[in-house]
Amino acid sequence: MTRVRDVAVAGGGPGGCAAALALRAHAPGISVALIEASSYADARVGETLAPPAADLLRHLGVWDAFQAQGHHPGYGTAAAWGSAVPHENEFLFHVRQVGWHLDRAAFDGMLAREAAARGVEVVRGTRVLDAAREGDGWRLSLSSGDEVRARFLVDATGAGASLARRHGGARHRAHDRLAGFVRFFRQPGGGGAPHTLVEAFEHGWWYTAPLPDGRRVAACMTDTDIARALGLESDGAWTELLGRTAPATCSALAGAVQEGPPVVRAARTRRLAPAAGDGWLAVGDAASTFDPLSSQGMLKALRSGIFGAYAVGDLLAKGDDAGIRRYRRFVEGEFQGYLRTRAKYYADERRWPESEFWRRRHAPTPEPEPAGIGA
Repeated sequence: MTRVRDVAVAGGGPGGCAAALALRAHAPGISVALIEASSYADARVGETLAPPAADLLRHLGVWDAFQAQGHHPGYGTAAAWGSAVPHENEFLFHVRQVGWHLDRAAFDGMLAREAAARGVEVVRGTRVLDAAREGDGWRLSLSSGDEVRARFLVDATGAGASLARRHGGARHRAHDRLAGFVRFFRQPGGGGAPHTLVEAFEHGWWYTAPLPDGRRVAACMTDTDIARALGLESDGAWTELLGRTAPATCSALAGAVQEGPPVVRAARTRRLAPAAGDGWLAVGDAASTFDPLSSQGMLKALRSGIFGAYAVGDLLAKGDDAGIRRYRRFVEGEFQGYLRTRAKYYADERRWPESEFWRRRHAPTPEPEPAGIGA
C-alpha cells in the first residue's frame, strides 16, 4: 500500500510527536504520517522532564492527558558534586519549580495517541527502512512493505539521524564520548530516595531516579574508552564500581533488586550540521543531543518539534522558506548556549585533576570531533 501525505515524520518519540501535533495545529490543512518503530511497550531511558515542559505540553494541547497519567513530581536534584556530601541542587537550567519523573514509554505513547486524535496517521511497529528523493518529494520504504510518499520529511529517528545523514548531506559534530551504562531496579514498596541523585566519581558520574511504577533507574556515565577500560558492560564490574565509588547512590538503591544486565546508551554531546535542508529537517535527538546532566533532553525535543513544525507549515502552506533558515539558526544557537552552561557545571567538580574524564571537561571547549569518533 502507498500512502500519500504532505509530511512524513520518521520517529514517534517526543520530538516527532511534538512536530506532528504542532503541524496539525499550525497548518491543519497539511496531512501528516507519523511512523514509529515500536509499539510503546518497552521501557525507555530518559525519565526526567524539566519544569518548563509544562508550558510546551499546554501549547501542544496535551496537558490534561499528561496530568491524567500520574507521573511523579520532582523538585530538583541532590548532587554529590564538588563534594562527597550530597546537597540539594535546583534544576540545572531552571529556577526551582516542579518537574517530573516519567514512565517514558507511557509518556511517548500518550503523545502518539493525542497526535492520532488530531488527525495524524500514526503507524506503530513499523520502521522506515530507506528514503529516496522522488521529484519534489520523498518516497519512504517501510518494514511492513508499504510506502509513504510525502512532500516533506521530518527526521525524528533519534541520535543516529540516519535519514538526514544518508539523504540530506548532514554530518554530526561530536564534542565528547559520553555513554550511559543503565540498569533498572525493583524497589519493594517503591522505597528509596524520592529525588534524582547525581554523584560524581573519579571516572565520571552516577545517576539514579525513581520511576512511577515503583522501579528505580541507575546509570554510570563515562566516556566509551574509559568504560571499556573499566569493563562496564560486565554485570560484575558495574556492581563492583558502584559499591566502591558511589555511597550516596548505593544508599538510594538500598533494598532494590536488579532487573537485567546493564543497557548501554550513547549520551554524547553533538549537533547535526545542518539541522535542516532541501525538503527535510531534523528534530529532537536527531538535531542535537545534550549531556543527560542537563535534564534537558525531552524539553529540547519538544521545543525543536514545535519550532520545526512552524517552519515546515510555513513552507508547505505559504511557500515561505524563511522558517527553515530560522530553524537552522535556532538549533545552532540553542546548542552553543548549552555548551557554555555545560562547561560551567563541569568546572564545579575539581576533586580528580588527574582523571582523564575530568581533564577532558575542564579543557577549553575543543573543536568538534568528526563523525564516528567514540561510537
